[in-house]
Amino acid sequence: MTLDIPANDHGAIYVLEIAGDMPAGLADKTDAAMMALLGPVVVNTDYVDVIDPSALNDMTVPQLIESGYDMLVANDIAEDINGCTGTIVLVMSAAFGGQAAELNLPDHVRLVATLRETPAIVVTDPLSTESAEGNLSTAPTKPPKSDARMSGMVATYALLAMFALVGLMIWVGG
Repeated sequence: MTLDIPANDHGAIYVLEIAGDMPAGLADKTDAAMMALLGPVVVNTDYVDVIDPSALNDMTVPQLIESGYDMLVANDIAEDINGCTGTIVLVMSAAFGGQAAELNLPDHVRLVATLRETPAIVVTDPLSTESAEGNLSTAPTKPPKSDARMSGMVATYALLAMFALVGLMIWVGG
């Protein structure tokens, strides 16, 4: 089976089931084991988890995904995942580093589900103000001078006038 991962894939978890023997080194997530599982693709193993469902005591794999990955699992998908008897491998989309990938899964490995984050996009009413139309005037305008700026200018001119007056008095008296 071939599985195409698009470039810049984000927020997805690919749930794979290994129905036969695991590749050697899969528990340690070695590069050779990942290539035996996914084909000639280099993945960041920090984003790959290998789960033995029988080792989970009080929790199912869908519950693990919901609590550990903060991703909701629909009931029908949860049933498919709970029906898995082999080792489960969770591959997050971040494992591919934003690169497109083509996974060549062996015959004993199947894709059980692809879980995606549901975006929290809220559609609002369109803006009806004049600025929302996108018409901007091209003529640059100067902002009006503030009161603080005007006071500073008056004080500067007054100091210059006093300096000139004192200089004139020293020159005449001197």
